Amino acid sequence: MTPPDTLPPLSSFMAPGDDHRLRDLLAFAMAVEAGRPLAPGGLDGLRREADAALEAYAFRSLHNRVEEIRLAAVREHIGRLRAPPRFLTLVIANLVALLLLAGGAAAAWRHYGPMMLAWIGV
Repeated sequence: MTPPDTLPPLSSFMAPGDDHRLRDLLAFAMAVEAGRPLAPGGLDGLRREADAALEAYAFRSLHNRVEEIRLAAVREHIGRLRAPPRFLTLVIANLVALLLLAGGAAAAWRHYGPMMLAWIGV
């Protein structure tokens, strides 16, 4: 779509320097899209609209990028975790714990059993 003859040329939308180039190009595109002549002070209004549109886009883009980074970090963290012990490993660990407990109880009974029997009067 070509800009209507009533619109000022692109050069009149451009501010000096490269600081606001994207905003000025978007303001020109918004003016072309509207297809009507600029009202007095319309260029500043278009620039404000372009600033608001760019700010909203930047916020959405940043928000989406943060979500992507967070998901990538979670995936990386989960990838570094060890696998949980399997069922057989847990059963063997419990059997070893029971054997140690039984051995400790037998050693304690051997050492303190006669004293305990004398203490309760058996």
